[in-house]
Amino acid sequence: TSRKGMKTKSMPYGNVEEPINPIAIALAAGATFVARAFSADPKHLNDLMKQGLEHKGFSFIDVFSPCVTYNHDNTYAWFRERVKKLEDDPSYDSSDWHEAMKRALLWGNEIPIGKFFQRTDLPSLDQAEHVLDHGGPLAHRELRIAPEVVRNFVTELM
Repeated sequence: TSRKGMKTKSMPYGNVEEPINPIAIALAAGATFVARAFSADPKHLNDLMKQGLEHKGFSFIDVFSPCVTYNHDNTYAWFRERVKKLEDDPSYDSSDWHEAMKRALLWGNEIPIGKFFQRTDLPSLDQAEHVLDHGGPLAHRELRIAPEVVRNFVTELM
């Protein structure tokens, strides 16, 4: 996300890449909850994290947390002057994907933070993929393939 040419202690010759836009990437990838927060506003960050965790589907939250050791350009003060909450614009509709993408591309004197996009009409993966309904959380499941499945597979290959 660092601007091209930006020099830091970890990039003494400057960043040679164009910066990426995580919000635009998440929107393009089909995330159904997309937000951005600033670590200097923990109440707002906490609210967005809670919304993202409660959302049924692909949630993506980008958090600005300036590096006080290496980044002397994009400091807390720099961000404080620029960040503007989307929620403060009464006309903003977070269900409008095109408007979310338009706001995602804003950068400079004004940088939007808040909930960019939310779509609730699509099923989440666990609702769409019914194999996930059986056997409890994936983290607690036995990951072995049943011996008869392995034997049948090997027999088919022979």
